[in-house]
Amino acid sequence: METEIESFSATTENERNVDEVLTVVLGETLKRRRLELGLSMEKLSQLSTVSRGMLGLIESGKTTPSIGILWKLSKSLRIPIGEMIPDLFAQSPRFIGSGEGKRWVSPKNIAESRVFYQEERDRLSLTEWKLSTGKVTQFSHLPTAFDIKIYQVSGKIKIKLKTKEIILEPADSAFFPVSELEFLENEFGEESKFLWIASKKAR
Repeated sequence: METEIESFSATTENERNVDEVLTVVLGETLKRRRLELGLSMEKLSQLSTVSRGMLGLIESGKTTPSIGILWKLSKSLRIPIGEMIPDLFAQSPRFIGSGEGKRWVSPKNIAESRVFYQEERDRLSLTEWKLSTGKVTQFSHLPTAFDIKIYQVSGKIKIKLKTKEIILEPADSAFFPVSELEFLENEFGEESKFLWIASKKAR
């Protein structure tokens, strides 16, 4: 029987990964906005004068853009800079403690997840995962979504989709419709840690 626990063990990794989390959220927010406007990456590059290569790095969460680039993207995407990282800083600086967020632990304790951020109306949510070994096929405990982005923090993870398999290593990311996901598996002998970013989009 799967259980939900309201606490989460404190980890220093949470503090060390704050910058990575914000960079990934920023990239996902910009990509979501670009798709909402029906813009290709090439078109956005033309409108903003930001290179396609840089846009790719930003959207995949692999680099944090300068304030100058953010300003150009803000104008092109018609989104205020303050909304590019929605609600994490919208009201006031906030510390997200290790005990916050709903925690789920798999029956054999091979996996655990913690939802530590959920935007109003569930348009965007962030979940941290730890998978020691084995396979996870249960995702109904997570906020609903149309699309998923997984950002690998440490270790490796195999993502089995209906049409392909993807193996992520640290700093890799994958983006796919949640309907395509069959399971996540760690068969590499080292604990896997990753961020699960769920978003809803107007279709």
